[in-house]
Amino acid sequence: MSEYWSGSITFTGLGSGTDFDSIIEATVNLESHRLNRMKAWEKQWTAKKELVQEINTKLVEYKSALSELDSVNKFLVKTASSTNSSTLGVTAGADALPGTHSVVVDQLAQNDIWSGTYGWASSGDVITASAATFSLKYGNTSYAVNVPAGTTLQTLVNIINADADLNDGVRVSLVNDGSEWHLQLRGMDLGAGNTIQVTGSTMTGLSSDDFVNTQAAQNAKMKVDGYPPGADEWIERSTNVVDDVIEGLTLTLNNVTGSSGERVTVVTDTDAIIANVENFIKLTNEIRMAISALDTVSTDESYDNETTTFYELRGNYGMDIVEQSLQNILSRIGVGFKRYDATSTEGDLYSSLSSVGIKTESDTSSTDFGLLIIDYDELESALKKDATAVARLFSAEADGVSYTGDLTYESSIAKLTQGGLYDVQYQIVGGVLVGATINGNPAIVDAQAWTVTGVSGYPEQGLLMGVANRSDGTHGGDVAIRQGKINETIDELARITDLESGTLVIIKNSYQSIIDNNAKSIASEEARIERLQARLVQQYARLEATLGNYENINTSLESLLAQLD
Repeated sequence: MSEYWSGSITFTGLGSGTDFDSIIEATVNLESHRLNRMKAWEKQWTAKKELVQEINTKLVEYKSALSELDSVNKFLVKTASSTNSSTLGVTAGADALPGTHSVVVDQLAQNDIWSGTYGWASSGDVITASAATFSLKYGNTSYAVNVPAGTTLQTLVNIINADADLNDGVRVSLVNDGSEWHLQLRGMDLGAGNTIQVTGSTMTGLSSDDFVNTQAAQNAKMKVDGYPPGADEWIERSTNVVDDVIEGLTLTLNNVTGSSGERVTVVTDTDAIIANVENFIKLTNEIRMAISALDTVSTDESYDNETTTFYELRGNYGMDIVEQSLQNILSRIGVGFKRYDATSTEGDLYSSLSSVGIKTESDTSSTDFGLLIIDYDELESALKKDATAVARLFSAEADGVSYTGDLTYESSIAKLTQGGLYDVQYQIVGGVLVGATINGNPAIVDAQAWTVTGVSGYPEQGLLMGVANRSDGTHGGDVAIRQGKINETIDELARITDLESGTLVIIKNSYQSIIDNNAKSIASEEARIERLQARLVQQYARLEATLGNYENINTSLESLLAQLD
């Protein structure tokens, strides 16, 4: 058959009767072998990139969920109650010690209130015909409020309440006793030191003699566990929410208690702590399963239209690093933790997850193989022995501690001083602190303050310690910045998922480069195939024309031969 082309339109069924369309199609299909393979690669690499993004999203969500447990105060749950919560409310923090306390509240803290005795018939009455001043003292600070001529009683209230210097320390309101309007001054802060004094006024009815103290500013007074012992001695605070009398407890004073007081009970909520552990294990196992799923077999149709299999991300070096780094955190001793020495009683009672019953399932026949599991007997035993130590293992955050009597931990710089165990050595000669090292690195010494500080440029930079043993000689020991497993994991997740330099961003960008380069190769190969197809069409068109010409010659010869007969 001959084939005629007009743009992209072809006509077949003419000429020699040969099916050149099928020949061209078969040739193009054969030559598209490499192109189809490239397109299959594009699909696979795109799927891999999407999987990396999916894992990155899951890790960010994991990090966010862990932040709900990233401090001992969040992880170590203590509960507190009082015998009468309507009189005395109480809440407990992680550092509250289990036990009971007796609290006697003699009086509540209250603010100062002064009410005017002079009355006005209406709040719209003009209180001054000329410019005037209203002066008062609040606490230890004096204020003067300028009052324009023609000011009404209500406008005076607005002027005082809007005064920037007073800054809402004193609020003014109007009280109607049924026949007249009276001015009331109210201090907004509790405590005996926050008193109001009207010190001067040129307006009628607003002098100091025109006000009476209807509620005196006073402190809250209480005794805790019988202290102070004297009948007229009290612990005083200028607030009814007291968080600095009993360590770890916040007391809310709602009413006086009488001499018998109220009893406060503090307990460690073991069930809540176990729930926190279970939540951590659940979140971690979900991530482990998500990463493990990347090694499962996927199927696709390859360039030869046969079903093939491939592992989405198996063997990716970057993903292997991510998986291993997260597993290593949970299998090793905690950063800055020191193994407990029962003989010297030095170190951390619990320094690894295995020490509190958290292990990785090693039984290959188990459905939990490779996941974290809890030995509840071990965990409950550890909590019973030292719940704070358990919580610290999970959620300590830049927790400084000295393991030696020669040094005291003073402070460190958040996000600058790195977590870890530091060997600190110092020398004293003639009663003078002359030098020190931290992990063999030079350190700054202050002979006057008796301190040792980590130098910038080293992991211990900003670590400040006090010298306790001041006798001549070389002294020292271990000082640590402890980082619990949750915060250690959060730090690693932040590094892995960093938007600019994170491991997963690097992997994703690498995959995108492969996809982009492959796309260029696809475009080049498609252009080659198009050129090949066009060339084949031209070649077979010429062949069709030649065959047609020979067909015409053959017809002519047959006609001549027929005439000779």
